[in-house]
Amino acid sequence: MTTPHDQGTVDELRQRLRSLGYLDAGVDRFVLGPARGTRGPLAIAALASVRIGALAALLLGPAVAIGMGTRLPGLVTGPRDAIVIASYLGLLFGIAAAAISFVASLIVTRLPVPFVSGRPRFVSRGAGVIVGGATLLYLTLWWRIANAEAATLSPLWTVFVLAIAVAISLLLGHATTITAFAALAASHGAPGDEKRRPAWRLTAVAGALAFAAAAGLLVMATPSAETEAPPPVLAVVSPGVRVTVLAIDGLDPAVLDALIPTGTIPNLARLVSNGTVQLPADAVRDPAREWTTIATGQPPHVHGVHGLETRRVAGVQGTVTTGGDGGLAAALREVTDVLRLTRRSTASGTELRAKTFWEVAADAGLRAAVVNWWATWPATTAGSNPPIVVSDRATLRLDRGGGLDGEIAPGDVYDRLRGEWPAIRKEAESAASALPLSSDPVVSDALRRAAQVDAVHLAIASRLDAAALDLLAIYLPGLDIAQHALLGSGNPVAPSALTARLESLRGYYRFLDTRLARIADPEPGRLVFLIAQPGRIATITHGLAAAAGEQAASGVALEARATSLAPTILHALGIPMSRELADRPLVQVFTEEFAQRFPVREVESYGRRTLPSGLREGQPLDREMIERLRSLGYVR
Repeated sequence: MTTPHDQGTVDELRQRLRSLGYLDAGVDRFVLGPARGTRGPLAIAALASVRIGALAALLLGPAVAIGMGTRLPGLVTGPRDAIVIASYLGLLFGIAAAAISFVASLIVTRLPVPFVSGRPRFVSRGAGVIVGGATLLYLTLWWRIANAEAATLSPLWTVFVLAIAVAISLLLGHATTITAFAALAASHGAPGDEKRRPAWRLTAVAGALAFAAAAGLLVMATPSAETEAPPPVLAVVSPGVRVTVLAIDGLDPAVLDALIPTGTIPNLARLVSNGTVQLPADAVRDPAREWTTIATGQPPHVHGVHGLETRRVAGVQGTVTTGGDGGLAAALREVTDVLRLTRRSTASGTELRAKTFWEVAADAGLRAAVVNWWATWPATTAGSNPPIVVSDRATLRLDRGGGLDGEIAPGDVYDRLRGEWPAIRKEAESAASALPLSSDPVVSDALRRAAQVDAVHLAIASRLDAAALDLLAIYLPGLDIAQHALLGSGNPVAPSALTARLESLRGYYRFLDTRLARIADPEPGRLVFLIAQPGRIATITHGLAAAAGEQAASGVALEARATSLAPTILHALGIPMSRELADRPLVQVFTEEFAQRFPVREVESYGRRTLPSGLREGQPLDREMIERLRSLGYVR
């Protein structure tokens, strides 16, 4: 039982703090709740710092979550994601604030007695200024980084945000100050002759100085810019050309050159008969990364898709890229997966920051469609003229039925394809059965699986009424799937078996050629672009691009980067070039007459890409997508 003498000892420190004005405010009473005379400075600092961490979690978690949602729109896709992210960040910043406050309080209690004696307020305020100033610096720079175009934001909105940052910083700085003072009082004793000063005056002065400093820092960190003009209207000067983009992954130009003289691949031969553009392969053999670069005309650091595999934070719909394949990034991924904080997901349109060529064409008022391209899920219905998108998850939804989760847009296209899905599958299975059988069941299974993938997407594309479209883009991964399964699995293969596998792959070229008969012989007014990448086999050093049709020049022999293909496709459609694109169009692939009649025009920008929206009522197919990619050899 506590005696009156003991109770007096317990309350002595609190009475001294109250006499100096440190327990008047509710925040003070909350933070200094553990301050008791029977506790040492270490215990007071530790327990009070835990409470400061709780304040930081409540304040900084939501504030930084807003900035992260602005900077990483693919991670935060709705209010539920924002709440979960704020909770995670609140925990992180709470721990960090508690640790910093504790260290600051501990340091001041370890200062020499002559230095502290007579000026405990000055010393404790110094600790608070350091913590509060660091918080303000972080929040100001975070706001600047999270809003790359801060110069164009509303001044009133900027003032509001800075005021919030100053308020949070002052509160955390004040909490650290009183914690440090309580720890000093417990270790050295609080002076009894200090006069109480009006706290509001000091707070007002500190707030004004902090706001001025934050505003000055924001001005210095923000490049001057004129008010952003609305995206220009994309005036199309139509050449009267409809465009088909045929994208083939895993094509080896050397095999193509060897087969063309044999006459066994006449359709592929027709597509490259005007010559080719050589495309150096990306050093990172990742299909989502490479084909998004082709689709946007921008490098990965601009378009935002860095790899096929991403991570989804537990409880959050959005995704975040996973970084490198080795070292610390890989170790962190494994740890967070084991702890169930993250789970595997795949590249998606929520990460995509640059417009694709079919999105630009749709913005210009043209009728555009894309089938099976990487990072096209979730499809969007935003805009007055959205493109038809049959995403890389479309066949999963067509197999399972039910409501859409962004796999296909618009909804009437899904309804039509769903009704024809049994016929589409039967057509694809029939086409795949035409492949010659191999005595090796591994080879037969790999080829049949790849053939069904390509045949299904060609059958889907044939039902989109290409004659009514200005642009149709189709991505075919079958050759890469087969090639990787037979040559890139890492398992040793006997020379005799390797020869048989190479011959089977040549058989796949012949199979694919027969499926391309309709595309490879374009009718008048249609221009076909063949884009081929080497896929995941590192020994194939380059891909190629070619154009076929009345407007295509002959004798083409160029080298170009993959970022030049989207501008070339858009130029063929009569769309002006954005000055933000990484490359200019390859006018050499067009006839001289076409190049003279339709010179390259430019606009400042295509505008910001709108985040995918709509058609997200169905059951997500994340797990099914991972399993499908695993079965095709894309992920382990």
